Amino acid sequence: MKHPEDQRTIELPLDPNRAKKRGRPPKDDAMSDAERARRYRARQRMLPKDEWNYEHVTEQARAEIGRLLGGLADKPAAEAELMTQWAYGMFLLWDRVTAQVQRPDDRRQLLALVSG
Repeated sequence: MKHPEDQRTIELPLDPNRAKKRGRPPKDDAMSDAERARRYRARQRMLPKDEWNYEHVTEQARAEIGRLLGGLADKPAAEAELMTQWAYGMFLLWDRVTAQVQRPDDRRQLLALVSG
């Protein structure tokens, strides 16, 4: 609080030639606007376009397990083991997501894919 007897003033330099800062303040991270927009578009593409149902989820899981297990003989042993574990993880995810509506035949088929 300024006291009445205090006669000091604050003078700000007024330079008309000084460039004014325009636009948004800098963001906390160093990601460019183009990269931020690219990531946003990628997230939007990953969102489902329609309602998912049991058949759709099951077919996607079957296709992904098939992709992961395809060509295991051509891969090194460590990579083949990793792909086998990922395929089993895909089965476990499908099992959890569809737990209340599973059909026993689908479960047996998917389990046979990852087991053998």
